[in-house]
Parts: sequence; structure tokens; C-alpha cells
Amino acid sequence: MSHHSLTAYGRVALVPADVPVPDLPGDLGVLVRRQVEELTGRHQLVPVDCTPLHAALEASPVPLSTMGRGLSEDPAAFLAAAAAGWHAAGLLRPGGSVA
Repeated sequence: MSHHSLTAYGRVALVPADVPVPDLPGDLGVLVRRQVEELTGRHQLVPVDCTPLHAALEASPVPLSTMGRGLSEDPAAFLAAAAAGWHAAGLLRPGGSVA
């Protein structure tokens, strides 16, 4: 999780918020989960399964790029954004489910 996000949620957000946490594999996933733990006092951590999201990103009709890197070079950045979007879309569904 970026220090920008941790600062925004930890010091700036004055009301509770959902924090979608992408379920990333390996050491990066462990690191992200450890980093967001400091937010549990105020915010609701929402784990998001990224398995279906990766396939959706690969099928994107437009090229994906962040700071000059594509999906294959920086999948975590794209999966984190997709997890947030998936969670937000779920809030619009009846019952607020992301399933």
C-alpha cells in the first residue's frame, strides 16, 4: 500500500471508510496486509479476491499503462485499482454485495 494511501486513510480521513484490500499472492500480499493493519481501528478492511479481476484486466480493449508499465510488468498496481472498482461497483448492487 502506498504511503500516500496510508497517510490519507490514517491521518486525513476523519470518518470510517471501506478500504478494499486486494488479495495478492506471495510476499507482496503479506506486506500489503501487514501495512493496512494500522487502519483497522477506524476503517473497515475489505478483502477482495483478485482472481477474476486479472482475467478482466487482460481482456481490456484499451492498453493498460501506469508510469510506463503495463499489466505484465506491474500487476499489483492494476489489481489494486481493479479491487477498489469492484468493491465500489458492489456497493451499487442490491444488498451491497461484491459477489
